Amino acid sequence: MLKLGVLGLLIYYLSSRLSDLPNGISFTSTIHYDALVFLIFLMPLNLFIEWQKWNVILRDETVDQKQKVHSFLSGIVSGIITPAYAGNFIGRMLYFPKSSRKKIIVNTFTSNGAQFIMSISMGLVAFQNIYSSSIHLFYHLLLIIANLSLYLLYFYGDSIIEKLPFRIFKQISGIVVSRDLRLVLLCLSMFRYAVFVAQFILALMVFDVPFNPDFIIWVMLMFGAITISPSLFMGKLIVRETVAITILTLIGIALPSIILAAVSTWLLNQILPALIATLLVKKRTQHAWV
Repeated sequence: MLKLGVLGLLIYYLSSRLSDLPNGISFTSTIHYDALVFLIFLMPLNLFIEWQKWNVILRDETVDQKQKVHSFLSGIVSGIITPAYAGNFIGRMLYFPKSSRKKIIVNTFTSNGAQFIMSISMGLVAFQNIYSSSIHLFYHLLLIIANLSLYLLYFYGDSIIEKLPFRIFKQISGIVVSRDLRLVLLCLSMFRYAVFVAQFILALMVFDVPFNPDFIIWVMLMFGAITISPSLFMGKLIVRETVAITILTLIGIALPSIILAAVSTWLLNQILPALIATLLVKKRTQHAWV
């Protein structure tokens, strides 16, 4: 009920903003196909980086290439139907025996957590940069401490939870990937985050928004806000558009261009890969449900 209420408020907000436009969401400006080519090119690069993260997770597993590919594709499909794509572990674990599933789940969450931390961390950096003159030094220090705490928790959280008097936490601590591999996952997440930022800026350029270096820091702030926003369905559909409008209109970007950029990157990064994965994934395999 709470999620439905939030969704209703977001839809009302979007509709009210659109009603303020003289011509609705109609877009009459030139579409820049050169920027579109680069935007499309970054989609397979995004998937390639995620594929490398999957390889890191499976580094200690005995797995053949077909099993690895189909489990990766299945994760894309299951991720699209869960809030914020957190359910990609569901499709992945079905291709592995029960003895390996717990490790697959934990380390998929670790990989997702690295991406989450990168988005939040860069969002905090952007916030401090944009509002540096408006924030008291004490709050700057608090934000820096909060930012560093994210990385400390990522690398040393397992040492903390293994001391808790619960068996399940001790099990998690024993199967999570090493700190060296967590660093690799974090670096890959950083590159993937850079791709996301570049894609959104290119999408704005496709819809006739002239490039401005200041866009980088504002898009970083936007992604940070989207990450901490509540997940409703289909990868924060409606949520991401609302956040993008709220933040990017502050720097004078036209509302139709923002919506078109948000929807096009969503289609390119989530819907299109899920459709392709649905066609390619092997539905039945000897590894599933064993």
